[in-house]
Amino acid sequence: MANGNAMRRIRVVGRARMKLACPDIGALMRYRERIVRVLAEARGQRVMIESIDGNGRTFVSTVKWVSLVAIQDQLF
Repeated sequence: MANGNAMRRIRVVGRARMKLACPDIGALMRYRERIVRVLAEARGQRVMIESIDGNGRTFVSTVKWVSLVAIQDQLF
C-alpha cells in the first residue's frame, strides 16, 4: 500500500481482463460519500468496514468490494 493503491489487481487465467482482489485490511477507502476503513474480509466478495455517522458514532457494516473506491492523494 506504499503507492496509495489499496485495491490489488490479479490476472484471471485465460482471460484478457483484470479482476479486483480484496482491499488491504486497514486501508482507507471511499464508500459512497464516506471515508471508511477496511476491517476484515467477509464472504461473498464482501468486506467489513468501519465508518462514523453524522453524530460521531462508529459503526461496522458489510459492503461489496466493487462498492469501495481507492482514495486519491487527498482525503478531502
